[in-house]
Amino acid sequence: MAGMGLGQGDPCWEAFVGALLAVGHASERRSRFADKSALFIGNREFAHSEAPGVIDLRITRAGWSRAREEFDQDAAVQRDPARRDWIALHLASAAVR
Repeated sequence: MAGMGLGQGDPCWEAFVGALLAVGHASERRSRFADKSALFIGNREFAHSEAPGVIDLRITRAGWSRAREEFDQDAAVQRDPARRDWIALHLASAAVR
């Protein structure tokens, strides 16, 4: 989505989008929150680029409860309780493991 804003040219965001679009069910459109690229399932935005190497990912309270034990101490995963449904993924590279 050329010219969409912050995600444009960020290899981490581009790899993230490519991987999720390949799985199916997601579509890429303009974010509801800013002039930038975002991923949606149906009408629900579930990810957008916040800054180069930083992806905001929507996660439900129940989802975070299940994932917390594994990811709460991971420096790459930051959760701000004030942003109830979102976590920030801080990625060092676009490499997929």
